Amino acid sequence: MSQPDPTVVGVPFECELHLRWSDQDANGHVNNARVITLLEEARITAYLTWIGTTPDGERPRVVRSLQAEYHRAMHYGHPLSAKVWISRIGSSSFTVHHELHQQGQLCVSGDTGIVQLTADHSRSDPLHDNLRQALSRALIPAEPPSS
Repeated sequence: MSQPDPTVVGVPFECELHLRWSDQDANGHVNNARVITLLEEARITAYLTWIGTTPDGERPRVVRSLQAEYHRAMHYGHPLSAKVWISRIGSSSFTVHHELHQQGQLCVSGDTGIVQLTADHSRSDPLHDNLRQALSRALIPAEPPSS
């Protein structure tokens, strides 16, 4: 799957994720807890494209909230197409939107709220300009239609 140019604004990041046999549960579909890990995998892959490893030094960012909506079951044997973009940038936090598609069908969508912390992890801290700038290139405020 070809990657969009990270300098182009308004295009979701896309990557392919491969399921493992162990991702399934007794119902024969991808386990709901594993889906959260797949969203994280897609988000981290997108981060590496958008911002590299640490654009603002070693300041920690943590998940503040996570919401996932399951639209249809996913099954082992077919790769997933993940679409990821920034849907909101605040003063000390931002929201990452995710979609997982299988065989052209939307299976899962969700949002992860990420907060920037001070170096000692004691409280939220404003996003540095270089991080804000990198995130703004991945910003799509309104959800694009799923294909």
